[in-house]
Amino acid sequence: YIGVGDVFGTSTKADTHHVSIEELTKIRNAVKIPMVAIGGVNHGNVEKLQGTGVDGVAVISAVIGAKDITAAAEQMADKLEGIKR
Repeated sequence: YIGVGDVFGTSTKADTHHVSIEELTKIRNAVKIPMVAIGGVNHGNVEKLQGTGVDGVAVISAVIGAKDITAAAEQMADKLEGIKR
């Protein structure tokens, strides 16, 4: 797979390069391997990835920073399935 980002900005890693939703979609159309969006993805913005063709997302703060890590991971998985339909 290929990880593409940072899509929404991140505080987890320094010296990242912002990738717009339009760029993300162009990359998706150019590669034939699974693609994961990374960088600032959270419960409030994951829906913005709808239509980009991403196969998954990589998250840290959206899950680890939650009071209930299991529930946060399950909610993110549900939202991701929703945008992939």
